[in-house]
Amino acid sequence: MDVKKIVLVGIVVLAAGYIGGSIVATNKAEDALDNLVNESRSYGVEMAYGDVSASPFGGATIDELIIDTGFGKVLIDELIIKEFAQEEGVLSEIVLSAEDISVADFLVSDKPKDLYEAFIYLLQQKGNEVDLDFALEVDVEDDKAELEEFSIEGDDIGEVRVSMEMTGLKKLQGLGSHNALLMGTVMLQELVIHEASVYLQDDGLLDTLLNSEATQKGVSADSLREKAIERGQQAKANTNNKIEQQLTDAGIALLEGDAITLTLDEDTPVSVGQLLLDGESGIQREMQKVKFDLDID
Repeated sequence: MDVKKIVLVGIVVLAAGYIGGSIVATNKAEDALDNLVNESRSYGVEMAYGDVSASPFGGATIDELIIDTGFGKVLIDELIIKEFAQEEGVLSEIVLSAEDISVADFLVSDKPKDLYEAFIYLLQQKGNEVDLDFALEVDVEDDKAELEEFSIEGDDIGEVRVSMEMTGLKKLQGLGSHNALLMGTVMLQELVIHEASVYLQDDGLLDTLLNSEATQKGVSADSLREKAIERGQQAKANTNNKIEQQLTDAGIALLEGDAITLTLDEDTPVSVGQLLLDGESGIQREMQKVKFDLDID
C-alpha cells in the first residue's frame, strides 16, 4: 500500500471514529439535556430545543433553545458549550457562547421606566438580538473562582463585559450538583468579589429611556439628556465623596455616548450576600467601603 492510500485510510478511520464518537456523545448530551428539561419544571421553568449535537472531545451545540420562565420566554438560536467539567459533583469549568438571543411575551410597557425594562423592550423588537460569551473556572478546594468572561453585545443595545475573581466556595462541597437552588443560595450568601472589571457601552438603552420620558412630558429627548448632564455636573460639584463623583462621571460619560470601564480595587472586596440580600442597607454598607478606578473611552 503506497503512502497516499495509507493517508487516505487513516483519514477515513479518524473520520469514522470521530463520527461514531459524536453519535455516542450526542446521545449522552440529549439524555443530559432531557434530564435538565425535566428538572427545570420543578422550578416552574419549561424548556424546549430543536436539535443537539456533541463532540467526543466535550463540546456540544443546542439549536433553537426556548426557556419559558412563566413570565416571559428567552429564545436562543444557538447555544454552544465549548468546555464543561465537574469535580466531586461541583462545576469546575464552563465555557459557552449563545448567539442571537431574543425574548418574547414579557409584559413590558412600550414606555420603559428603567434599564431593565428598556433592555427587555428592545430585545422584544423584531431584529434586535444579543450574543453572549461566558467563561468560568472554579476551584472549590482552593476556594477560588474566576469569571474570566461574561459579555453581552447587541446592535442598537450596547455592550457589557465583566470579569472578576471571587472566594467563598467551600460550603459548596458536599451539597451535590443536583441541588441547584441550594447551591445558588449558598453562593449568594458566601461569595466575596476581590477583583472585578466592568465595561459598559450604551447603544440604545438610554435613548429608549429618554425617548419614553420625552414622549410623556411632551419635550425632546435631547433636552432631557442635556438636563440630566447638567444635574449630574451639579451633583458632582456638591459632594466631596470620591465614589459619588466617579459614579456621576460615569453616568455623564454614558449620556454623552462614551464607553466606561470600572475596575474594583482589590483591597476593597465586596460581599455579594450583603450587596444583594440585605437590601438598601447592605448596598450602602458595601458602597461606603468600596474603591474603584474609572476609565472613560
